[in-house]
Amino acid sequence: MIRPEATTSAVAAGAAGRIAGWLRDGPAQLAAGPQRGGVAGVVGADGVAEYAYAEITGYYLQWLAWHAARDGVSAALATRADAAQQWLARWLAAAPLPGTRVHLGPVAGDWRNDAVFFFDVAMVLRGLASAARQGLVAPSAAVIDGVNGLLASLRAQDGLFDACIVKPGASPVPDRWSTRRGAFLAKAAAGVIDAAKVLPGVAATATQAAEDTLAASLRWFDEQPHREVHPLLYAAEGFLSLPRHPLLPSALPVVARAFNDVLVETRVQGRVPEFLRAGAADAGAARVDIVAQALRVGVLVAAQVPREAPDRAGIDLLRGMLVEQVSAQGTLPFAVGAAPRRHNVWAAMFAEQALAFADEGDLAQRAGRDAPLLV
Repeated sequence: MIRPEATTSAVAAGAAGRIAGWLRDGPAQLAAGPQRGGVAGVVGADGVAEYAYAEITGYYLQWLAWHAARDGVSAALATRADAAQQWLARWLAAAPLPGTRVHLGPVAGDWRNDAVFFFDVAMVLRGLASAARQGLVAPSAAVIDGVNGLLASLRAQDGLFDACIVKPGASPVPDRWSTRRGAFLAKAAAGVIDAAKVLPGVAATATQAAEDTLAASLRWFDEQPHREVHPLLYAAEGFLSLPRHPLLPSALPVVARAFNDVLVETRVQGRVPEFLRAGAADAGAARVDIVAQALRVGVLVAAQVPREAPDRAGIDLLRGMLVEQVSAQGTLPFAVGAAPRRHNVWAAMFAEQALAFADEGDLAQRAGRDAPLLV
């Protein structure tokens, strides 16, 4: 690990610039073939995408919107956003219940394709809404209608969204945080709530279910927080992405407490753990996407809850850990030391935004105050 003081703003800005260049001009968004316009979850060391992923395509639309808000709308951003929306239309039309990951080569099997996930569908809707808000795309009625249909299927009898639904005839999915309800659904619910303000035709029943799921997520966040750090930070991101929501004042102390728990464990372990309340031997992988999430949440907590702001040394520690993982090409691995090195697309988007927030405080202030553009 590099020393935090060795990571200057110039070094961090250079790392962020390399990441942005790779995301914009590299292989993350497929440029040709049946899946053109879709965005990969992972790109192999050979520069070839392994699968197109609707959730990550939604993230990419959000990332493009973030850059449009920050730097201005350009033809290049609009072209990429349009290609992503066109892929989403084809993805939704491919089957009554589309696949979670569209693999570009042979695979032995992927249990994720046996289910449809509320989180993924919400990220698609959120990304489309943000791109439309920034003037990058005219939203497709077919995409909105397709998402409405999936959201209706995911709404349970109690009025809340389920984490996922298993496709007819498929095997039961594993019992994981991503397949059962929990506080992480705050990010998905927030995405639907925000999208309904922008996109015409988002079902009122979906918006109400999202509001109810957000309220339930705050209870879960406070009373039953995730032990896994990735979904714990998703919960924090959900509330931080709705700066004017009436639940935010109640959520901010819970968000600050969760971030402090992560920072304390980070200092104890010498890395951001995958699991809280674990010994060094069972803290899980040193996931780079989680480092980026933690840095971004920490900066936004400092911007919104000054009395409970993390100390600058903690922010610098996370920033140094993140910069250390950025390659000369602007790519990041899924986990520290993973071999062979594969390039994780969502970690790259999280990291580029986190480094910008950490080094340009006004960006964090604007993100917290003005626009829900957290990728």
